[in-house]
Amino acid sequence: MASSFPITIQPATYADIPALAQISGDSFEEDRHTQMKGQGKKPYNMYEIALTNIAHYLSSEKCVVLKAVDDATGDAVGWSCWGFRGFEAAKIPTLDPRQPKENNLSKPFFKDEIAKPEVVGQDKEEEVKEDSVRQLEAMTDADMKQWMEKLMPPGTECMFVVSLSVAPKFQARGIGSRLLEWGTDMADKFRVFIWVHSSESAWTTYAKHGFEIVGTLDVDLDAWAPKPPPTEEGPGAIWGHYVFRYMKRPSKVTRE
Repeated sequence: MASSFPITIQPATYADIPALAQISGDSFEEDRHTQMKGQGKKPYNMYEIALTNIAHYLSSEKCVVLKAVDDATGDAVGWSCWGFRGFEAAKIPTLDPRQPKENNLSKPFFKDEIAKPEVVGQDKEEEVKEDSVRQLEAMTDADMKQWMEKLMPPGTECMFVVSLSVAPKFQARGIGSRLLEWGTDMADKFRVFIWVHSSESAWTTYAKHGFEIVGTLDVDLDAWAPKPPPTEEGPGAIWGHYVFRYMKRPSKVTRE
């Protein structure tokens, strides 16, 4: 799908991190799951989380981070991160030799790790028990780990969408599709499938690009919410249900 105004897909750099994190924060402001998590004892801040995550993505040799740049202003208006599972390092695209990968960050790249039981200390256990939002995060993380084991067991070669966000005022202009097409073209080149853990608002876009639902997680947000929605939503307002969708796109090119 062609974008409705001129943009260029470029490799992201460390200097882009604040702008890309802001896009993530802004694009999830209307996401009901994110809104509810913001009511916890330690409010969920998408911008702050994205700052850390994007730095790790850029440092990982298993990731490619892209930005969509408005040709008229030079500003980033969207971004994506692609993970490569089971690939030889030499096969993973290196898009910007001027920005060498820094391997001094010790935090593992979660979505490219096979699920392992987490060792939880007593203090953390008590913290989780006292915060329903943390309990929800533990539940959704466990579900994600189970699907990771199903979708990419040892020996699997595939790609996956780590993150994809478009600034709200630039949405519905084909930018997300342009970012997606880089990945689908790459997957067809390597003859591998792609999978994604989709938010509720994004799954129809993925479906338009050949992704099919292989699993869901239906969350009753009110069962986990520490408090009701803001009073401005009116009496009787509820958080409602939120459905995560695991989606998979097969390669359009058959392996020989």
